[in-house]
Amino acid sequence: MFRKIKYSDQCLAKTLFKRFLLFVFLLVSVCFGFWYWNIFQAMMHGQFSWWDISPFGLSILMTIVFGWSFFWFYKHYAPTHNDLFSRYLKRIELRQMISLLVTSKGFFDTESADNNTYLTYYPKLKIKVKHNTGQLLIEEPIDGEKYMSQFASGDFDQSVETALLADRQTTEFMKNKMISTFAFEPIKFRRQLLALQPQKGRIQIAKGIDWKYDTFYNALISGNVGTGKSYTIFAILGQLLQLTKYVDIIDPKRSDLASLKYIDALKGRVHSTPTEINQAVIKYYQNMMARAEKMERIKATGKIGTYKDYHFEPCFLVFDEFGAYREMNDRLTFSDPAYEAYQTAMSNLNEIAMLGRELGFYLIIGMQRPSADSLPMAIRGQLNLRINMGVPTPEIEKMVFPDNDKQLRPLSSNLKGWGFIKVGDSQVRAFFAPEVPKEFNLHQWLIEQIEIRKR
Repeated sequence: MFRKIKYSDQCLAKTLFKRFLLFVFLLVSVCFGFWYWNIFQAMMHGQFSWWDISPFGLSILMTIVFGWSFFWFYKHYAPTHNDLFSRYLKRIELRQMISLLVTSKGFFDTESADNNTYLTYYPKLKIKVKHNTGQLLIEEPIDGEKYMSQFASGDFDQSVETALLADRQTTEFMKNKMISTFAFEPIKFRRQLLALQPQKGRIQIAKGIDWKYDTFYNALISGNVGTGKSYTIFAILGQLLQLTKYVDIIDPKRSDLASLKYIDALKGRVHSTPTEINQAVIKYYQNMMARAEKMERIKATGKIGTYKDYHFEPCFLVFDEFGAYREMNDRLTFSDPAYEAYQTAMSNLNEIAMLGRELGFYLIIGMQRPSADSLPMAIRGQLNLRINMGVPTPEIEKMVFPDNDKQLRPLSSNLKGWGFIKVGDSQVRAFFAPEVPKEFNLHQWLIEQIEIRKR
């Protein structure tokens, strides 16, 4: 259930700590009550010794020990554990932080009278913590009051992201309120590679994040070496092969994807040399145009719809190291016979990006450092799924997430495979790519995915 945030919550942890100390002191005093009574009787008979004050010292000492233990649990144990007591302390911390943010932002009103200050308005904020999924829900007022615009514009949400190191996932507007959902433990949204279960038209990436490729067509996956870009492509590729056999793979650097040509079921669909790549792109384009002609003949009868309505299968061109492909071919001279094939392939890629959605022909482009020189505008404008593994540089952030208004921070210093994702017009979200198990064999796993499709 949602818990209301109060003005006094900004000192909630300190208040509870003081109450805890007072409770412990009273409890210890009650436990030593019989001892105190004997001391009192001895004093009434004129029998006094300095040892008679020892229970008072013991009460104070036990209060200090319990207080220090409580403080240690609050600072060190609760943040790294998920038991009932830890969850309670985390909720205390979150309520206090939200109240402090409201106060620091000045989203409240006071009046002074008779040398006293009174609180006249405090926003109707409520929070709900989902510990199992690592999510925080904040109900914010859109009620026509003085500070409504600051909540509605997302100003307060940005402060929450910064203060809690959280990631805003969604914002839902309702009557007189809006509910923003934050992930304060993104690792809990991570999927296991071997447990991925794609569905028709839907590829799993993380819990709560799916790629509906028919709606958000074409993808860009970027990231420097060692950030997990290749493993993210593997996770998507394996699911595609489980859904359709029409998957062409290009790897101009002849790395992990190029080795897939040795899988029998993928022979003829993996390309790594410049000549093979250009021919593969041109053939992919020709197949798309052939489908366009078939669909045009079907529509001539009065039927309307997309490729799915006519029972065509989706086709995917997975083009890794696209930047390297551009660099290798841009060095060609005009007199080189391969230059004309390269220019034709690039022109075809532009048309595939623009026309492929309705026809069921999609592009998945992987590259380390996307830029205006390496990624043409005709393609860049049609990339509706954008992923960057690791924290992007300011230049890459402008290229991959041009409308982003949030600060992108590292998710982990120990774990790999994290990054940021934007699907369609949604907000940029932090995520962990599917976890690859130890002793993982790429070829064997892809063969298993192909067998699942055949069954």
